Amino acid sequence: MEQSTQFPVLSFSEGVKDGFPICIGYFPTAMAFGLVCRTAGLKLWEAALFSLTNFAGSGQFLAISLLSSGAMITEMFISVLLVNLRYSFMGAVITPKLKDVRGIKRFMVAFGTTDEVFSVAIFKGRNLSWRYMSGLELISYCGWVTGTFVGFWVGMFLPYAMQMAVGVTLYAMFSSLLAQETRQKGAMVLLISAVSATLNSLLIIFVHLGTGWSFVISMLTATLLGAFFISDEGLEAVQ
Repeated sequence: MEQSTQFPVLSFSEGVKDGFPICIGYFPTAMAFGLVCRTAGLKLWEAALFSLTNFAGSGQFLAISLLSSGAMITEMFISVLLVNLRYSFMGAVITPKLKDVRGIKRFMVAFGTTDEVFSVAIFKGRNLSWRYMSGLELISYCGWVTGTFVGFWVGMFLPYAMQMAVGVTLYAMFSSLLAQETRQKGAMVLLISAVSATLNSLLIIFVHLGTGWSFVISMLTATLLGAFFISDEGLEAVQ
C-alpha cells in the first residue's frame, strides 16, 4: 500500500501546531537580532526588511556583524552565502517528500526551510503536503519577524551599555551550534574549530586581511578539514 493511503494528508493546523515551539524559540533570538541591528545603526524598517526578506538566523547575525566591522559588500555576500549553503543540502533531502508541491510553492517552501523547520519536517515520517509546510513555516516566520520588531522597539528604552552587551548573542548562538556538533561528531569538531579560529585571528592581526575575507578563508579551511577528518554517519539516520 502506498504511503499516501496509509496516512491522512497533513493539514495546515497540524503544521502550525508543530511549528509553534519553533516560533516560541525564534522570538527571543529575533529580539536579540533586532537589538543588534539597532546597535549597528540600522533603522526600524531596515531591520524589519532584513528579517522579512532573509529568514536565516545565523546568516543574518553574521551579516550584521560584518556590516558593523566595516566589511565590504563582496565579503558579506560570500560569507553569508557559505553559511547559508547548508540549506541547499536540506532542500535536496526534503524535496522528494514534497509530493504535491510544484512551481512557486516550492520556492516558498525553500525560503521558509530553516534548520529547525527542516528537523521537524524530515522526521515527520510521511509525505509533506503544501498545507502542512505552509503552517509549519508561517508560524515560525511570524515568530522571527515579530521578534525582530519587538527587539528593535525594546532597544529604544534600554541603556546604551545594555544594548552593546547584546552583541554577545552572536557568539552565544554559534557556541551552541558548536556544542551540538561536538556532541554528535566528537572532539575533532573542537580541534577543527580551534584551527579555524586561530587562522582567522592570524589573518586579521598579522596579515591585516579584512574581517570578511579572513572569515571566508577560515570557513573554507574548516570545511575542507571537516570533509577529510569527520565521518558523517548521522546522515544515514535521516535518509
